[in-house]
Amino acid sequence: MRNHFVLVVLSLAMMATDAARAQGPENEAAKATAQVCTNTGKFVSACNPFSKAAVAHAVDKTCAMTGDATTPGDKAQDQQKNNLCAKGSPRMITIKDLTALQKDVDETHVDYGSEHGSKPHAGPPADRSTLFTKISSGSPKEGDLVSFIGYIVEAKPGSSETVDCHCTKPDAIDVHIALADHLLNLKTAPANATPDQKHAITVSNDAELCTNSIVAETIPHKRPGALELKAIEPLRDKKIVKITGQLFFDGSHRPCVGTVNGMGDPARITVFEIHPVYDIAVCSQSAMNQCTGDPKNWKSVLQK
Repeated sequence: MRNHFVLVVLSLAMMATDAARAQGPENEAAKATAQVCTNTGKFVSACNPFSKAAVAHAVDKTCAMTGDATTPGDKAQDQQKNNLCAKGSPRMITIKDLTALQKDVDETHVDYGSEHGSKPHAGPPADRSTLFTKISSGSPKEGDLVSFIGYIVEAKPGSSETVDCHCTKPDAIDVHIALADHLLNLKTAPANATPDQKHAITVSNDAELCTNSIVAETIPHKRPGALELKAIEPLRDKKIVKITGQLFFDGSHRPCVGTVNGMGDPARITVFEIHPVYDIAVCSQSAMNQCTGDPKNWKSVLQK
């Protein structure tokens, strides 16, 4: 009887060990997903567009200019994402301008976009200039300082990614902002919504964003409190804003096809973005023609 008991215990122990081994890769993957900040060194930039409003964050000491990117394409793109040195007078851009630039990029037939999903792409190229060979002289280009006037129609935390060293805390990741030149009919799912109802609302919202919106992002490095998510959210759907920052092409994603975005791709009409955002100015008037006219109607959120 005693020997039988010992055999049962040993058998159960072996089964537990086998189960743990079977789940090992999943556990490791979960740990990798939940990691908080790869330490790659200090973020160093010669420029500070926020002036005295800049705020030092812990991520500035642990996540360098190219984040924790390992491929040449990701390193080149992450360095561009962190460019705080766009200079000169901001050039006004419209959604029409950016969709024309998107068409120029796609005519190069350079492969870009997510390396994952059912139809993987090559990701951002190591030589970013190959993306822009069809863009005509005189057009806005990546690295230019630009401004867009319109509405913030969505604001939410960014994701954990290479540029932010896979950090997960709100003050160490981007703020993702959807912009449109008119208010959109985006819906919010009620608390008691069923999964099917939530899915239908997501599809409807994505269709609106796919055909009407572009993206802007504030980066965590030196980010002032006025450019944090909690400060941006009250502006959503309420004020006409002017977003100023670097024009950037996000080669890790693809734009929507019609009203449908690809798996893992944000819903937007083009992957040209304003990224990083240097400033948000709020118009004191409610009519677009008043806001595009008198400069006295604008006030930067960085001004106290």
